[in-house]
Amino acid sequence: NWTRYFYRRRMWRAGRLAAPRPLPAWPTAVRWRRKLPPSVIVTDRADSRLFALQSTKSDVAGCRLGMTNNWGSPSGFTYTLNFVKSGEEDRTDERIDLESGATLFVERKALWVGEGGLLGATVDIDDKFNLIVNSKSDEPQRGSAGLTADEVARRAATNTDEER
Repeated sequence: NWTRYFYRRRMWRAGRLAAPRPLPAWPTAVRWRRKLPPSVIVTDRADSRLFALQSTKSDVAGCRLGMTNNWGSPSGFTYTLNFVKSGEEDRTDERIDLESGATLFVERKALWVGEGGLLGATVDIDDKFNLIVNSKSDEPQRGSAGLTADEVARRAATNTDEER
């Protein structure tokens, strides 16, 4: 196809052919994207609380989980939860559609800032609507066999020397 195009262009320049057709544009963007799992895990309690929050206002597209600098906190920043009005959604935010029908937008900056950021974190909201974020590093570290150190010690204690 490309060879034919350049041959026809050379012939056209020599005056032997009519003008060549223009080439189709190179694909500049991927037309489809693979559906990825959400980078934040939202508990059922937080899901119902977010739905209750969003049902209080009519022109709300969802809630945005973001972060602000707070030099008084040990980490230097705090997480925020704000309403997002319809039409004011940011394209760079990750959109998570929850089971209750609520929508959670996560700021891109909040996903990566800090020690791991929100990536893989569990988000919960307590009875007083306080935001609780348990980072992925709070979970027990698993080895290559998928076991925690406590599980390995427990298995080693229950096994006898003959079974090993």
